[in-house]
Amino acid sequence: MKKKVMAGFAVLFFASLAVFANGAQEDDSGNKKMFEGETVNALIFTSSDTDYMINVLAPKLKEETGINLQIDQVPYDNIRAKQLADVTGAKRYDIINPCTEWSFEYAQFAEPLNQYIGKADYPDPEIDDIIPYVWKEFNGSKNTYWFPYQPDTRVFFYRKDLLKQAGLEAPKTWNELLSVAKALTKDTDNDGKIDQYGFGFPARRGNNLTLAWVPFLFSAGGELFDEDNQPAFNSQAGIDAINLLRELKKYCPPDIDTYGEYELNKSAKEGSIAMGVSASAITPEVESSDVPVKGKISCTVFPVQSENTTVKYRACLGGWALGVSSYSKHKAAAAYTVLWLTDKANSTDMEIHGRQHAARLSQASNPELLAVNPHVKTIVDILEKSVIFYHGISGAQINELLNVRIAQAISGELSPKAALEKAEEDILPLTKK
Repeated sequence: MKKKVMAGFAVLFFASLAVFANGAQEDDSGNKKMFEGETVNALIFTSSDTDYMINVLAPKLKEETGINLQIDQVPYDNIRAKQLADVTGAKRYDIINPCTEWSFEYAQFAEPLNQYIGKADYPDPEIDDIIPYVWKEFNGSKNTYWFPYQPDTRVFFYRKDLLKQAGLEAPKTWNELLSVAKALTKDTDNDGKIDQYGFGFPARRGNNLTLAWVPFLFSAGGELFDEDNQPAFNSQAGIDAINLLRELKKYCPPDIDTYGEYELNKSAKEGSIAMGVSASAITPEVESSDVPVKGKISCTVFPVQSENTTVKYRACLGGWALGVSSYSKHKAAAAYTVLWLTDKANSTDMEIHGRQHAARLSQASNPELLAVNPHVKTIVDILEKSVIFYHGISGAQINELLNVRIAQAISGELSPKAALEKAEEDILPLTKK
């Protein structure tokens, strides 16, 4: 009798092991969960999209698959340092979160995800629906490391109501831009002080300033780097783009040199800036029900230097993707989570309830998304002709070096020509490695 009981226990024990080995366990309803009991740790930058992942999508993922997704949110300024420390230290994170300028660097400790694409019972990533430029820029090699879910870019925005009142149209060339900016800089309440400014941009030193200059570099026919990854920004187009922003400062708030993205967007929402350049994240902000300009702002592609200018790119591709660390102890579950979070249904749901950074072509015609952010189609149009800042592992360092020189040029500390020459000197040692 004892032998039969022990044999029965042995059968049950090994059967249980087999279930766990296969990554599935039945819940109370008899449905098998693929990854019951597995915890996947993710390091993701702080945003409303990440909040949505934590509060809505993570519980849904656990209900469907058994995966316990634990997300640590870290601000942009700190997340890269924390990620690099994890690589050489605790090796805790299964899911990693590069922005575009770090994607090449992070690929050195990322797991190729090719084997999971099309795998039975894994989410279908519908790669053909991901904006081609976005996909190509994140995954330019034979291996797929990253699934973008929150790409962003820069947009040119303008107050359509103010232009209409003044009998003006959205500027298509630089001359028109300067003319409209001048016309919309005015004293609207007749107290002798300017209270409406024709233009605004994040002129404070930093990445946002550089990324505001880049679209005008492109709209003058210039490029940041050539096909060999060598600096190409030290050009007449680069100089002209700096001079344009310096000229536009005449029609900006007097303290524009202190403006970062937050201050710019705040002024746009309050109605004191009539046109400008900002990250595409401004679009859901200006459509919020509690801002005075809701429904009054439009976005479009950037004005070109002249009607005859040939433009290769429109703006830099920014934003974020998800991938799996090469040192993850839960690669299968982590890969499933990445594909699940970024699939068409969940990413669109996240855009509707998050920052509305479209990653997919279908989102440009999604009525539910367009209802909360009518600017998505323009964002997708710009993203389709965007380019990553730098194709290499030194992108973050190069970006910082260029930031310094562009700020010196915009502030008047250096001439545009001298600033770009110094930037090229600073950056060449990194591009020649």
